Amino acid sequence: MKWMMFLVLGLTSLTITAQDEASGKVNAALNNGNAQALAQLFVGSVDMTLLDDEGMISKEQAVKKLQGFFAKNGVVKFTVKHKGTSKLDDHYRIGELVTKNGTFRVTYFIKKTPKGFKIAKISIE
Repeated sequence: MKWMMFLVLGLTSLTITAQDEASGKVNAALNNGNAQALAQLFVGSVDMTLLDDEGMISKEQAVKKLQGFFAKNGVVKFTVKHKGTSKLDDHYRIGELVTKNGTFRVTYFIKKTPKGFKIAKISIE
């Protein structure tokens, strides 16, 4: 019985570690204004809101939009302010993206896929 409990705890720990690793990569990409690094973490098509522009778009479209945003605004730093898990078991982070032109609220959802944790939705407002 003890081995079963250790197995469950071990698997839970591995899932949390993988999810935290993916979140760390997202945070680093945002902190560096690196659209290409973010794109590597997107599911096939991503639900993206970038200021007043929103919709389900391809990785390629998302990279172009994010590159333009980062180039125009110049990222200073990104800080996570809140994290949690949705009812659908997606993990989310809410943070503050400080740029040379102002501060933006960033929300992103990462979900477990067969290829690991990936960004399903990102919003920069």
